Amino acid sequence: MTDTHLASLEKGYQAVLEFIDKMEEISQIQDKIDITSNISQIWKLFLHEIQNSIKMDGCALFMVDEKSFEFTLKSASPRTIGNACQQEIDMQIECGMFSWIVKRRKPALIPSLVFKNNKTLIMLPLVTIKRTLGMVVIVTGVEESAITQETMKLLAMLAKQCSLVLENALLYDRLRSEHESLQYARDQILQAEKLAAIGKLTAGASHEILNPLNIISGYIQLMQMAGDMDARKTKYLTVMHDQVDRITQIVNSLYRFSRPSETRKEAVQINMLLEKALHLFDHENRYDRIIQELNLAKDLPAIMGSSDTLSQVFIILFANARDAMPDGGTLKMNTRLVPAGNPVLPQWDCIEIQVADTGLGIPQKNINSIFDPFFSTKTHRNGTGLGLSLAYGIIQEHGGTITVDSQEGVGTTFTIILPCRTSDSGS
Repeated sequence: MTDTHLASLEKGYQAVLEFIDKMEEISQIQDKIDITSNISQIWKLFLHEIQNSIKMDGCALFMVDEKSFEFTLKSASPRTIGNACQQEIDMQIECGMFSWIVKRRKPALIPSLVFKNNKTLIMLPLVTIKRTLGMVVIVTGVEESAITQETMKLLAMLAKQCSLVLENALLYDRLRSEHESLQYARDQILQAEKLAAIGKLTAGASHEILNPLNIISGYIQLMQMAGDMDARKTKYLTVMHDQVDRITQIVNSLYRFSRPSETRKEAVQINMLLEKALHLFDHENRYDRIIQELNLAKDLPAIMGSSDTLSQVFIILFANARDAMPDGGTLKMNTRLVPAGNPVLPQWDCIEIQVADTGLGIPQKNINSIFDPFFSTKTHRNGTGLGLSLAYGIIQEHGGTITVDSQEGVGTTFTIILPCRTSDSGS
């Protein structure tokens, strides 16, 4: 055997070792990725491995949309190559090559229909046993790129690893979403049970409380009408009368929780109602140093609801925002359509209303109690602590949800989701 033969064998042996090392490295990629990683983080790692495996001009990731089942562009490197890759996918679908590659479930080297200058494509289907997740499109040169059988095997193995990691990440996201939905439903049930207990207690006690209050109020009015008292006694009677009215207001507010709403519901345009409530609030608080920002989606469908009670909810939220911004700030109102299939009310198209302020914020320790009756974060004695509880009850009566997100020193956002129903039969 000549030295030339030995050198060739040595070179081939080294190539085999490098190939084995590369395969082992690819097989261990899953260990480098945390299950909580998102698609962007996963793709960044795999793009790096693709670049180490083959010389390329660009690469794009397409993922299958779970609703439309179309391949949508998720990422491209460089970013400018994304549109051309999308055109390439569209043309390959038209000529039937794309579906052949998907069904074959293996990497394929095919001529480009969009890229010129002696460019070719390597398409890597991202597939698992159960489904097709997406497609990786690699743009590379015909002449300068040595696309060997070993290279295609490495890319196939890389695509398989990428598919498994992506599927695990998608499953984790789905489980996390379902867990959050269950947690949210549990919190809603606990809050409803808490308000129902308050309502039952109030229903039983309100009659016993209001009767003596009415008697006290009557005697106070008689004494005020007598007209033979000095200023000091008149002041005391006025204070007593105001406090009796305040107690009556609290009892009547709590009584709402003990029985279903009897208000008539009709078609309501949320944007119009929100602007009307804001105009009323702005008229009553015109001296406050608050900037208003409205971002209302156009052509929102109507909902079935009570204009009076929903306006009351908005006024409550505006008042809370004002109190949270004693030195002024920004009050933001946003609306948008949330299509059916959303995680909150999946059976309905919904309207989302957000009321946000740039105020003091709510401490995290108080977030879970914010809708409880009599709970208040206000240091002064203005109000009864029933406003948000009342708002919560009204939104529930409309089949919707209300949640809060807040950060101290940054502000608070209340989010209301209301179903778009053509009748009140779904309440």
